[in-house]
Amino acid sequence: MIYEFKCEACNHEFEIQCMVSEYDKYKKQSCPKCKSKKVNRVITPVSISFGRGFFKDGYDSAKNLTSNQNGE
Repeated sequence: MIYEFKCEACNHEFEIQCMVSEYDKYKKQSCPKCKSKKVNRVITPVSISFGRGFFKDGYDSAKNLTSNQNGE
């Protein structure tokens, strides 16, 4: 997993890559720029975009696919 952090002292943003089971030893991370201990984890929203080959609405397109397979 990649965990994002932001320093309250200098506003430096940085990432740490580690296994989920190792997170406890990294959650008290100090800022690599100013060495401050005032660091908070940043939670960024996840974005999913559907492109070619995925149903955009999930239901209507699936119904059309089913009806075409049955010959209707």
